[in-house]
Order: sequence, then C-alpha cells, then structure tokens
Amino acid sequence: MNLLLPLAMGVALLVDRLGEPPAWLHPVVGMGRYLGLFKLAKLPAALGFVAGALAWLLGAALVAFVALWLEGWLLILLKPWTSPLGFIGAALLIGLLLKPLLAWRMLAEEALAVEAALGESLDAGRTRLSRLVSRDTSALSATEVREAAIETLAENLNDSVIAPLFWFAIAGLPGAAIYRFANTADAMWGYRDEREWSGKWAARASSTRRA
Repeated sequence: MNLLLPLAMGVALLVDRLGEPPAWLHPVVGMGRYLGLFKLAKLPAALGFVAGALAWLLGAALVAFVALWLEGWLLILLKPWTSPLGFIGAALLIGLLLKPLLAWRMLAEEALAVEAALGESLDAGRTRLSRLVSRDTSALSATEVREAAIETLAENLNDSVIAPLFWFAIAGLPGAAIYRFANTADAMWGYRDEREWSGKWAARASSTRRA
C-alpha cells in the first residue's frame, strides 16, 4: 500500500501528456460551474462573507464526498492489498482520477503559445499573454512578455502540479480534489473589488498567488 500513491502519481503525470479530458467530464470545469451558480457580489459585507463561506464549504464537502466515494469504492472493489493485479489496477484507476486535477501539459502549451505568437508580432504576443495574466500587457516589450509568461508558468506550476500532488500524498484523492476546489474558488472569487467580501473566505482558504 505504501507504493500505491506514488505509482498513481506516476500514472497521472504520464496520462497528463495526452492532454485534458473533455469539458463535460472534467472535474475542475464542474467546480467552476458550481462556483458560477452563486451571485454574491451585491450582498452587504457581513452577509456576503457568511454566504461566500457557506457556499465554499458546501462545494468543498461535495467535492470531498465524491472523491472519497470514488477512491473508497475502487479500494474496496480491487482490494490492492490482497493481490498484485488489484494493486496495479487500483494505481492505474486512481491515477486516471487524479489526472484531471493536474495540468502540466496545458500550462507548458500556453507558455509555448506566447512564444509562437511573438514570432508573428509583438502585439500578438501581448494579446496571447493577456489570456494568462491579469496585468495590463499593452506596453510590454518582447523580453517582458517572455519573462511574464515564464513567471506565470512557474507560479502556476505549484497550483496545477506540485500542490495537488502534495495534497494527494497527504490525504489521497479527496485532498487533491479539495485543493483544486479551493484554488478554483480563489481564482473566481478572490478579488479586491465588489466581490471582496463574498470571496474573502475563498481567498483566505487558498494560498494561490495570481500573476
């Protein structure tokens, strides 16, 4: 059993090279759709904070329940501690479930797309970069565009690869899933504007740093 989680991580990283699953099957897309159901920005400060916290906690509980159910069902069905075949099967299937919570290939492709756009023109590179960062890119030089793309890649490497694997090692599939939910909620709600109080819980629950 001690080798099950590392093997599942390896499977997830290998499958990541094939790309992302379709949107209808992607758990992070589902998390985003759930978070998008709530229109909390116009609520008063205290009420907004409570409503945002409750919505976050409900979503995290749902994510944890689904992940725990899937992982537990696989372990009960395959009994990896009883046979090598069950062990390998559990590692493969749990790795496949872990994969959508990782996004290394997608991040690398986005960074390479900025470089390809710069090959067309500086304006194209700036436009492509603006899809990755929240800062104004209109006055950046070609060197600054490349630097910003690399910085964003490095920052998001933690959010999309290292941290999910860390929480998977600590708490299995539920740990990785809750982390990605917290990360997604912070990205959608954690801003200092009219959404600030509604998203304050989400921002505090995540250590994400956006570009």
